[in-house]
Amino acid sequence: MLQYNTWTIEQQEWNPAEELAIEQQLTFSNDYLCQTAHFEEYYSGAQRLCTYIKGIDTSILNLSAISVRLADERLDLHVWRVEQFYRCLHKNQPLLERHVTVTSPKGHTLKIVARRQLLMDKKECMRLEYEVQSLNYAGPITILSILSTGEDAEQWYPLMNYVGDDLCWTWMQLQPANMQVCSAMNYSLTKNGLPVTQRPIKVEKQDVIGFSMTQKVVPNDTLLLRKNVIVVDSQRFAKEQLIDEALRCLTNL
Repeated sequence: MLQYNTWTIEQQEWNPAEELAIEQQLTFSNDYLCQTAHFEEYYSGAQRLCTYIKGIDTSILNLSAISVRLADERLDLHVWRVEQFYRCLHKNQPLLERHVTVTSPKGHTLKIVARRQLLMDKKECMRLEYEVQSLNYAGPITILSILSTGEDAEQWYPLMNYVGDDLCWTWMQLQPANMQVCSAMNYSLTKNGLPVTQRPIKVEKQDVIGFSMTQKVVPNDTLLLRKNVIVVDSQRFAKEQLIDEALRCLTNL
């Protein structure tokens, strides 16, 4: 199922029954953040939604979370028919790349290209590019760019959330350990290469924060979401400095 090369691990076919096993083999890290190969978009099948920080045994937020909705359908590879699938882990970057063409139960076909990278020079940073191209669908597409809790959510207690016009952050306490983590995110959206300037709808719940953006598309239109996430923890910085440090790192990208 997986092809192992010197600098890459490739997956050429889609087999949901093997997804959990494949995730374990497509784990990547920059020696601070560690992620598995779970999908960015919502997936109702079995998978682990986890990102780890060096020195913390429990997973933190799902940093790469995206949700894609058509007028009355939600993108879900466990429900939609997968026409083409390709995934590649570039071990020297580390970068996880995925190309998939999917058709909804109502016959709407999308082409998805996702690239998720952990930076080596700025280890607290994750970068995500998520491209959605309509092949035969005309109507609204809504993309949610969010930070959401993972499988160990019950061990994290939110201290404070903030959602502004172009960035958001969440500050959390690990229970029962005396450990805190702050994650900050910004984003941008383009349509056919041009910036989308409309204000997003803010998403702010106890376990999910971020932004929702809707654009009308016709066949061959392409939406591209770029998302940067910063994670800092109280092992490396003083607790009272976590928010300022996360925002400083986000500003300096």
